[in-house]
Amino acid sequence: MNNKKGTKRIKSIVLGRVKELREENNLSQLEFAESIDVSSNTISRIERREMSLSSDIALKIGDIYGVSLDWLFFRGDEKLSPKRQVNLQEAFNCMQESISTPIRLKINKKTPSD
Repeated sequence: MNNKKGTKRIKSIVLGRVKELREENNLSQLEFAESIDVSSNTISRIERREMSLSSDIALKIGDIYGVSLDWLFFRGDEKLSPKRQVNLQEAFNCMQESISTPIRLKINKKTPSD
């Protein structure tokens, strides 16, 4: 019996993460549903905990919003997907390189009277 309570609690948290992600992105249920190609009724039922999160929907959410499935299913605290983490690290490295490269300006020495 105790295991069922734990399972229900985890399920509730997982489904709450869908709503949390939707709200973080300032999306209505309809907009969120359209972004992952499901009906708004599906998102509504998931958020009301009337329907479980299927693996197909979870994969779409992970791919489109760059969240890790471990985070989505409350199996870890790292929210960003590994792919998104790599992309951010690459962007950060590019920014660091551009900052350390001196910027050279070509100044036009012509005056308006020339």
